[in-house]
Amino acid sequence: MAGRSYDDGCATAHALDLIGERWALLVVRELLFGPKRFTDLRSELVSISPNVLTQRLEDLEAATIVRRRKLPPPAASWIYELTDWGRELEQPILTLGRWAAGSPFLKQGLPMSRAGLLLAMRAMYQPQAAGGFSVRLDMPHGPVVVTGTPDGLEIRQDVEMSGPPETRIAATPQVLDSILFGGVTLQSALASGDVKISGDRDMLERFVRSFPMPHVQIESTRE
Repeated sequence: MAGRSYDDGCATAHALDLIGERWALLVVRELLFGPKRFTDLRSELVSISPNVLTQRLEDLEAATIVRRRKLPPPAASWIYELTDWGRELEQPILTLGRWAAGSPFLKQGLPMSRAGLLLAMRAMYQPQAAGGFSVRLDMPHGPVVVTGTPDGLEIRQDVEMSGPPETRIAATPQVLDSILFGGVTLQSALASGDVKISGDRDMLERFVRSFPMPHVQIESTRE
């Protein structure tokens, strides 16, 4: 990694030495909600090549941000996970997401990974925007329960349950992204067949209203 160094004494420059390469921070993003196999990372980061992903993982492991570990039998597969220090990147990533949400150049409708959606929700959640809720999101690769409280957004992935919460919405991360952040209404998504819902409709509406986007920052460069 020394060959790509900015050779600048500022800690911010050193941070870019560690995570400034293309895809590096997105690999970290994907691991914030738990360990993943190489194939899992490839399926979520749809545009990355196997060679680039291998290189980024090696770089992050060398920087002690990521570690590789072999699961015990019967799985016996290799997984990648964040170190304790690597997990501290969650707050900087959330801050970057909140900042970039105000960009006039932010494109809608692009692919969205499960981890990307959950981090966006955590970044943009405002408890005063709508009120409390507990909603199960049935997405590919398993369900997630999100609970909005005055103290923040709780996210639980180990939710292979048949009981509460009874309020559910089934959709892909990309469709949920379009509803929460892209201006697509729940009604229009239902009409198109992109989502399925069950349970408390008022709670679902509170859920959707809890992630307001910031005003787009547009400043004139003319005197």
